[in-house]
Amino acid sequence: MGMRERCSVLMQALRAAGRARRRSLLLALSVGVACALLRVAAGAAPEWTERLYSRGLYPWFERGLSFVSGLSPWSLGELGLLALALLAAVRAARVVRERVRGTGRALELACAEFLRVLTLASWSVSFYLLAWGLNHARLPYAHGSGFDMRPAGAEELEQATRDWLQRARDARSSLPENADGTVAIEGDFEQLASSVARAWSVASATDARLAGSRPVLRDGSLSLAMKLAGISGIYWPFTAEPHVNTLAPVPQRMFSALHEVAHQRGFAREDEANFLAVHVGTLSGDPALAYSVALVAMRELHRALRSAAPERARQVERAIPAPLRRDIDALNAFWAPRSAAQRAVRSVSTKVNDTYLVSQGQRHGVASYGRMVDLLIAQRRRLTAPASPADSSPADSSPADSSPADSSRVDSSRVDSSRVDSSRVDSSR
Repeated sequence: MGMRERCSVLMQALRAAGRARRRSLLLALSVGVACALLRVAAGAAPEWTERLYSRGLYPWFERGLSFVSGLSPWSLGELGLLALALLAAVRAARVVRERVRGTGRALELACAEFLRVLTLASWSVSFYLLAWGLNHARLPYAHGSGFDMRPAGAEELEQATRDWLQRARDARSSLPENADGTVAIEGDFEQLASSVARAWSVASATDARLAGSRPVLRDGSLSLAMKLAGISGIYWPFTAEPHVNTLAPVPQRMFSALHEVAHQRGFAREDEANFLAVHVGTLSGDPALAYSVALVAMRELHRALRSAAPERARQVERAIPAPLRRDIDALNAFWAPRSAAQRAVRSVSTKVNDTYLVSQGQRHGVASYGRMVDLLIAQRRRLTAPASPADSSPADSSPADSSPADSSRVDSSRVDSSRVDSSRVDSSR
């Protein structure tokens, strides 16, 4: 059969698939295009996006989805994925059966299923953008925080690293240990979820931007698959459910829970979600949360310092006490790929995540996770700066506004850091 005949048969199969399905697809594609144009417009006007969507419509979407998800003891996101997988298997089996029988309807059924998939994908993208995705275009968190976002010099970076090391050391001293000497957590996942909810409630009392409904935090049933893919948490925007990899060591688990709730509260950028996890955990008054975020903050700052000033980084590393070293070793061992197949899966997962983030306007891709360092430094400057009349106005300066270049300054987007929270292989992300 020649190319012309094949095309003719395909067109006949598409016509046989049904006019109603084609109309449904056209409607879904039209709505999808409209939502995509809305996303472009939102990116061009972040002030309006912040006011009308992130602080206007989005909280209503989030409350409604969280209410519905909270009615179920199981993850609606995971149940939905399972249902889709089973449905896809049944539909594919029908096509294969017709092919084996030789009834001549296999191509018609395949075309019909193709139209269904396109229709579902179009509606899913539209719902994603309206229910959460437009948050990628909101104003940066630093915009309303009075942060000075100039690049940090090596000395400032070292001092910040030592500050967070001291915080981690102080918080760790009051926590219990497992038999292997790693930090332990008392209570089950429900208690973790309650601690995280309280932490966000405390933080929102002083910053209305952090307010939101009680998170429906889920312990991921697919934690083993998440580990293989290098994922410590996932926020599922279709159901407003933050998921946590419960196989991860305690510090990672607690940090990831705080990070995913930041996405639920409408902060889509990865650097901001990481920073807010640290900020909220520090304010929580919970020793386990405070230690977990301090350890992550110290590690990220240390990575940045190692890139900017290796000798300074080695000096800081020598000051890390044994209990923290045990926890860091446990984290490294947990995430280390065990085989070539796992490394391949991890590579694909990272590439998917990177592509997704870039497509949503996070131009640094997976490197965005490490850019939390910029926000940590900026917050430290604000907290340690002497009071002056100039403090009454925000100082949201960009690197272009900074002083002349210093060879010891570091761009955190270039730091080769392993992901603290690879939560973006989902649709949110």
